[in-house]
Amino acid sequence: MMLQSDSPVKHALRFRLITFLLVAACFFPRIVLAGENTGNNEPRVYNTVRITKEKPKIDGVLNDACWLEGEWSGHYRQWMPAEGAEPSQQTKIKILYDNENIYVAIRCYDNEPDKTDRQMARRDEFSGDIVGINFDSYHDHRTGFEFNLTAAGSKIDLILTNEGWDVNWNPVWDGKVGQEDSAWVAEMQIPFSQLRYDNQPVQVWGMHSWRWLNRNKEEDQWNLMPRDNAGPLFHFGEIHGLENLPRVSRVEFLPYGVGKIKTYEAEKDNPFADGSDPSLNVGLDGKFGVGSNFTVDYTINPDFGQVEADPSELNLTAFETYYDEKRPFFIEGRNIFNFGFDDFQLLYSRRIGHTPSYDPEVSDGEYTRKPDNTSILGAMKLTGKTGKGLSIGIMESLTSREYTEISTAGDDYRVVSEPLTNYFAGRIQQDINKSNTTIGGMITSTYRNLDKDYLKFLNQSALTGGIDFRHYLQNKTYYIDFKAIGSQITGSTRAITELQKQSSRYYQRPDASYLDYDTTATSLSGTAGTLEFRKAANGKWRFGIGAHWSSPGIELNDMGFQTNADHIIQGQTIGYVESKPHGIFRSYNIEFSEINHWNFGKEFLFSEFELEADLVFKNKWELYSNIDLNTNPLDTRLLRGGPGVHSYGETSQDYFLFTDGSKKLSFGLGYENELKFKKAAVEHEWHTELNWKVTNSLQLSPEFTFSKSRDEFHYVSAGDYNDRGRYLVGNLDRKTYEMTLRVSYAITPELTIQYYGSPYLTMGNYTEFKTLADASATDPGKVFRTFDNSEITYDPDAREYTLNVASDPEGPYTLANPDFNFRQFRSNFVARWEYRPGSSLYLVWTHSRTSSEDVTNHSFDYNMENLFSEQAENIFLIKFSYWFSL
Repeated sequence: MMLQSDSPVKHALRFRLITFLLVAACFFPRIVLAGENTGNNEPRVYNTVRITKEKPKIDGVLNDACWLEGEWSGHYRQWMPAEGAEPSQQTKIKILYDNENIYVAIRCYDNEPDKTDRQMARRDEFSGDIVGINFDSYHDHRTGFEFNLTAAGSKIDLILTNEGWDVNWNPVWDGKVGQEDSAWVAEMQIPFSQLRYDNQPVQVWGMHSWRWLNRNKEEDQWNLMPRDNAGPLFHFGEIHGLENLPRVSRVEFLPYGVGKIKTYEAEKDNPFADGSDPSLNVGLDGKFGVGSNFTVDYTINPDFGQVEADPSELNLTAFETYYDEKRPFFIEGRNIFNFGFDDFQLLYSRRIGHTPSYDPEVSDGEYTRKPDNTSILGAMKLTGKTGKGLSIGIMESLTSREYTEISTAGDDYRVVSEPLTNYFAGRIQQDINKSNTTIGGMITSTYRNLDKDYLKFLNQSALTGGIDFRHYLQNKTYYIDFKAIGSQITGSTRAITELQKQSSRYYQRPDASYLDYDTTATSLSGTAGTLEFRKAANGKWRFGIGAHWSSPGIELNDMGFQTNADHIIQGQTIGYVESKPHGIFRSYNIEFSEINHWNFGKEFLFSEFELEADLVFKNKWELYSNIDLNTNPLDTRLLRGGPGVHSYGETSQDYFLFTDGSKKLSFGLGYENELKFKKAAVEHEWHTELNWKVTNSLQLSPEFTFSKSRDEFHYVSAGDYNDRGRYLVGNLDRKTYEMTLRVSYAITPELTIQYYGSPYLTMGNYTEFKTLADASATDPGKVFRTFDNSEITYDPDAREYTLNVASDPEGPYTLANPDFNFRQFRSNFVARWEYRPGSSLYLVWTHSRTSSEDVTNHSFDYNMENLFSEQAENIFLIKFSYWFSL
């Protein structure tokens, strides 16, 4: 977008840029000095040896002859709370290897062994005292493979990157813990087949070992990395001595079988709802290595069964709710396919296998049965990295044509509810100059076989792509980050018209002359991107400046995720970080941001100012707070395709206090509020959570959230009335109760039981309906006018309003009562037994019940009673999987 020379937008941008540079200049000298004084950058080196004796028995007892070989290495240092200080307890590590495995022994000394926290938990849950090791086997400072054991023997494995970690990676390895007189011991066997490394006769890997003492909230590290860093993998130590490693074939198979029965209330005369649906299913997950660098993962008929239920929500916004991926094939290795920023993601894997899209219209006496999910016929991924630093990820998936069955009195037939669809994603990234620079790209493609006219509301094809670039400066003190994406969507005029009208863009807005609303178009294209410069390490001060854009036509939702388009954002931030104990604090950080918003019509939307603080006290309590101010916005989304209108600005506050989580009993208390100017809207939310470690095996975690809100200008979905250009909003009073109970019981580290139960109640009633009076008014109080009693009447028997405005040439309009009472309960009971490494038996019970009505009753007791008097739906499932390799 080009800005005119006298544009107020351009003047605002120039003013804010100059202000930011002046502030940054004040701190720049000390920033540079901090960047130069980074201490000893030489990594520690551990020299491992190949064992010459029989390999160890993994039992947590270090009495095998091979453990007499090699060297023990200690001298761990505190990372937190006091960086570089002597640890409160000593730790030593020894690493050996043979042609098949790496063997790790870590001895965790403790002069108060009765205080070692041996809280047992399910796999991948951080609980109690922990010790672990991480291998950057590519030695690219970008990806680490981590293996941890808790003092109770539970496994935690994860992929570590410089942006965070992902515990959904589940390699097949063995580990046990044991107890000595003055130490607890972790013993591990890690197959080379679970790691990825270059094919070189002499290997040098990055290596990191750490220990967590829960009672002190203390982390000790073998190679101390500064807390003030640009990414943990840049500060790993090294392991030497790995020579002539095998070219592992990594051929693995994980077949599974699932038996399931679904029970529910039978419906009279409905042949599809007799009260129970049994099913039996089989499938296969597998992988094989392509050299030692690349792995192919594949799945045939993947299972949806043992995942936890998505949280309940009644979404009254115009935007889609984002849910996390929980299927094993898609979560393993997903970090390779990460590409996005803000609310833009090129790959949102829950699109693959979603609920079928088409719901046929049926008459009275007709019954339908539609699959819950689209079947995935097969999916395959190729991931890995070359010896020259080129990362590659390719994923291909094919979902089947799905049918909705329809039964009538005289005939049974079926219609297509989802077409045969192909999904493809490809990702590359190249490391340059010892990972100081990375450059990459990604492409996704979706193609649907739309051979039925009634399916042509779907897009025929979607092609998206992007490039990304990051470059670190001055010992990784600063970085420049750039990402750009584009999309090209093709389809019928119906499909593209619907895209133009979606909530992310609203091309049909009557005041948006810069948007070309074309009902004859058969394609839509757009771009989005971000450019940022930040100081992110080496010194206590942080700052950044950046700009993001998304053109009106950008569309990622065929295979990716987005909620917004037609947006330009420019902002700056400055912050202060203290990672060393000081005064009453163990650590704290404070950040202030100022962000400005426009659209592609050069309309200034609003500015926001945010102050965020995270304070950790010496008693190990933590307080988080966030204060936000938004100026009076031009809201182009409120009327959902209507003209943009000025709304009241708002303030919001968010506070959360956590007590010491290392105690047997800990809790959190939270409070949030949002207040629009002149009290046009107000919302209060209270949250409390409790964590009770009843025993070393049993843990209870209840949560409760209550919110109460009032919004004088909440959009009311009124179809034809809004199409007349009148538009309707109302005063919505809403209450929401959300309760969650989690129970975790670990019989052994391999045999665990989890329960999740969550009742959800929300109720709202509308009053003081208003219609659009003057969309051009800059005073929000003059934009709408309230209907008087002569213009609106309510029929309690029909439960509908009649709007009769004398000036409306189309006459009266009937509006169904928009009030609501929505109640839902969801729960999961999962028993998991890993009877051998990589092989599991699951027993699952999923229970749900839902009810709603269009008359509001705010009584908690009434809604709970009606919720649990509703007929339940139950799913009982048993799943057996067996892992083996060749």
